[in-house]
Amino acid sequence: MIEKNNKKIGKMMLVTILTVCLVATIFSGCIETNGEKSAIVVVGRDSASGTREFFYEHVMNKEDFVDTMLEKNSNGAVHQTVSQTEGAIGFVGLGYIDEAVKAIEVDGVQANVDNVKDGSYPIARNLNMFTNGEPTGIVLEFLKYIDSDEGQEIVSDEGFVPKSGTGAYTEVGGLSGTITIVGSTTVLPISEKAAEAFNALYSGVTVTVSGGGSSVGVQSAGEGSADIGMASRELKSSEITIYPDLVKHIVCSDGIAIIVHPTNLFVDDLTVAQIKAIYQGTYTNWNQLY
Repeated sequence: MIEKNNKKIGKMMLVTILTVCLVATIFSGCIETNGEKSAIVVVGRDSASGTREFFYEHVMNKEDFVDTMLEKNSNGAVHQTVSQTEGAIGFVGLGYIDEAVKAIEVDGVQANVDNVKDGSYPIARNLNMFTNGEPTGIVLEFLKYIDSDEGQEIVSDEGFVPKSGTGAYTEVGGLSGTITIVGSTTVLPISEKAAEAFNALYSGVTVTVSGGGSSVGVQSAGEGSADIGMASRELKSSEITIYPDLVKHIVCSDGIAIIVHPTNLFVDDLTVAQIKAIYQGTYTNWNQLY
């Protein structure tokens, strides 16, 4: 009886050891896990997006995205898709990082405010507002508010990279009217909070904010259907030609974070070259990155 029990225990120990070894081998990349679970789902932005345009120029080097990329019309939609899809990868502004997704390092550098400030994070840009000509009146006051300590505190609270504030905002008397702001979904949360605060300061003022993408923001400001156009990129040469009177106002800085599903155990860091290869379709499975 004792001998049988010893044999039984020995078999159990062997199975346990083999199981541990198998798991270790799988995660070392020597054996592939289920192909469906490790397939890469590429998520990006639509053609109106300034974030996409910046990514296209500075990560893709103006080379085409893979045809299977899921195109989303906002940072929020990219975030939602990645958070709900195992194997997904996407790119969003810093303000859209939270516990629902996993932000990975790029070239060994974390996507955060400090690393954008010191220039070490490799995918960073300015967030802009455009007006058709030099701003005046109520529009000028709103941009002054954005530049103030209060405005840049909103930038910081929303997870973006503030610039040095111009000091406390000073209210002016007799201000009234409306401002329409349209464009980038990256800049959108900053503008919404600033509009809410500005409306509270001035009972006779109404500031309305909507998205649509950077291209929509630039066009709306250039054509005069919006007072301010939001853009998460610089103007294209074609836009400068069509709308020569547009004036840029830098709101703040931002980093483009690369996010994956929070259960992704395959990667914690990617190089810019690897990110480009994923978005070109060179890599289709996370196991290929080992």
